[in-house]
Amino acid sequence: MSLGLKIFHKTPYPAIDPKQPKLSQAGKTILVTGENGGIGFAIARNFIAAGARRVIIVGRGKEKVELAVSRLIAEGQAIESPTIVDRRICDTSDIDVTAGLWDRLEGEGIVVDVVVMNAASFGDAKSLLEAGRDRVWQSYITNVQSHLDFAERLYEQKGQVAIYIWTGVTPQIPSYGLTKNSGTALMQQIAKDVRPDELQIVSIHPGSVLSDTARAAGLDESSLSWDDENLAGQTVVSASTPEAEFLHGRFVLANWDIEEVMTDSFRVRLMNDPNFLKVGVDDLSESMTSLQV
Repeated sequence: MSLGLKIFHKTPYPAIDPKQPKLSQAGKTILVTGENGGIGFAIARNFIAAGARRVIIVGRGKEKVELAVSRLIAEGQAIESPTIVDRRICDTSDIDVTAGLWDRLEGEGIVVDVVVMNAASFGDAKSLLEAGRDRVWQSYITNVQSHLDFAERLYEQKGQVAIYIWTGVTPQIPSYGLTKNSGTALMQQIAKDVRPDELQIVSIHPGSVLSDTARAAGLDESSLSWDDENLAGQTVVSASTPEAEFLHGRFVLANWDIEEVMTDSFRVRLMNDPNFLKVGVDDLSESMTSLQV
């Protein structure tokens, strides 16, 4: 499938600068899952740069969450951002625990406007059958069920935007690609069922980022031509605005140029092809009313 796009970014560029008035997050509360440094941290950093009222970091590792929050507070103070940086310790794969998280937010009068689903289970570096159904299913719980849970809770409290982060297929860890594809399909289906003014949903591949997870897997600066983590962070901020409503239910790459994606020709293709930029099988249209066997 040819996209017809000519510009490919590796670093942030002016059109997605979060300090622009049109990308302002003033008055909004942003919840970001996944406490590790790298992509999630860069996303939070750029919502702070965009002047969000509150950024909530959610993760299960207390030390990692507290370290991330302390760094974000320092960065926010350095740019005189008004953002409140909040920490919440929560295992997003545990439905009972996440219920408590949302109940506490409600009790504190906190309404979430944007949820960034960045937490993920990478699974084992084994084939699906070698890993076994229990381990594979645990990845489904984290990478699919928890995202449905957060999307549902955001929708019920009239939140505005859900951003789903998908970092690509990892051949050595088949359960990751399988479950993240499933998570993407889930978000696409939810987007079909709700209007973007009810709940705007965009799935984003953040590019090749040397995150803590990548380092833990043995990669370093010389392994790849890495992308700047802030490219992903700023793309997510841009995708959370009403200006990106036309991407509702679609899958986009942070490396694409947002101004090129917003051209009339690209928008027309999105309007005319319901399967464009979606996970699925080429030449099988979801608009087909029947299948004859």
